Amino acid sequence: METKVLTLVRSVAHIFILYGLIVLLMIGPFHIFNFFYLLAGTCLLLVCIFRKKIEQRLSKRLLSVLIGLFVLLCVFFLFIEARILSCALTPYEKDADYVIVLGSHINEEGPSKDYQARLDSAYDYLTENEKSLVVCTGAKGPYEPLSEAKGGKDYLMKRGIDASRILTEERSYDTFQNLENAKALIGDVEKQKILIVSADYHLYRAKYLAAKLGYKDVSVKGGHGSLLLLPQYYTREFFALCKEYLFR
Repeated sequence: METKVLTLVRSVAHIFILYGLIVLLMIGPFHIFNFFYLLAGTCLLLVCIFRKKIEQRLSKRLLSVLIGLFVLLCVFFLFIEARILSCALTPYEKDADYVIVLGSHINEEGPSKDYQARLDSAYDYLTENEKSLVVCTGAKGPYEPLSEAKGGKDYLMKRGIDASRILTEERSYDTFQNLENAKALIGDVEKQKILIVSADYHLYRAKYLAAKLGYKDVSVKGGHGSLLLLPQYYTREFFALCKEYLFR
């Protein structure tokens, strides 16, 4: 039984390392969390290699406590991920007064695949709901040629959305600031019907933060980016939500 568990852990470690390398190749080392799966897989592999030495140094009671805590963490992780997924599957409302598009990375050639998916999702909604205005959000990051908000506006205009329907918020560097600064543009968010557009994995946190900022009538709509990167983004979202719960 112990040998089977060890073999399983080794296999998981190798999968994590391989996936971590794929993540770095696809989106680069520009965010510290992009190294997560590579480091997690390496740690698991080291635990397997030095298992006997670890067992010799730790008492059985302490080892049991650590294993128990790890199992609890896994259960909590699955619980949070279920809530994130449930929010992503919730139907959105029509006829919103404002559509807020949460920014993502801009490249020299235009929006990243993740950001383009959000903008395409917003475009579909704006063409179906012609009275809705849109707020593109996001400042210029250190590796970006222009602000995420300006890049989003340019993309929507190229697809045919009139400039008069597009507002831009170019001072925010995270989700909370996106929504806080968009609120300043919109005005009384308690009386406005709002649709937040972002990546599927990001919607639960966005809705949670919107409620913290006083938004009342809020629905969410997702955009689908790279399927291969979904495990990376859903995992990162777990830690981002934990940070919000603890420090916001």
